[in-house]
Amino acid sequence: MKKSILVIAACLFSVIVFQAFTKSNKPQYNNLQILPKDISHDDLDSVMHHFTASLGVKCNYCHVGDPVTRKMEFAKDDKPEKLIARKMMLMTIDINKNHFQQIAEQMDSGKMAMPTDTSSVSYMLKYVTCYTCHHGDAHPENHPPKKNDENRPPIPPSAK
Repeated sequence: MKKSILVIAACLFSVIVFQAFTKSNKPQYNNLQILPKDISHDDLDSVMHHFTASLGVKCNYCHVGDPVTRKMEFAKDDKPEKLIARKMMLMTIDINKNHFQQIAEQMDSGKMAMPTDTSSVSYMLKYVTCYTCHHGDAHPENHPPKKNDENRPPIPPSAK
């Protein structure tokens, strides 16, 4: 009898110990609206570092800090830049999923002729990112640079 009580107590103790060291399925981040709620710390850091590098900014560009604790309050939506970032994320997801994915599938299936040099085609077809437009500038130019007359190609005789 005492032996079975000890075995049961040992089993209960084991269950309690294992529960203490088991990773919780509860999301660890608050207010993630686009990124997966169960994203790992490393993956979230990777995404955020991509944003900061692509826009040439730091975390406080989108996130607010608490001046008392001197810590970032990542869950708050106090800055319009964070809301714009979410819209831009949805835009790039849409572009990649609904436009380039179809082209990549057509190329993989042989329904579209493959270009002779495919060294960069795979990247171009699968990934439109923040950097695609921003190139390290939070407010990129939205028009081409002006050209000098000396840099302009000559007008063809038929167009004169």
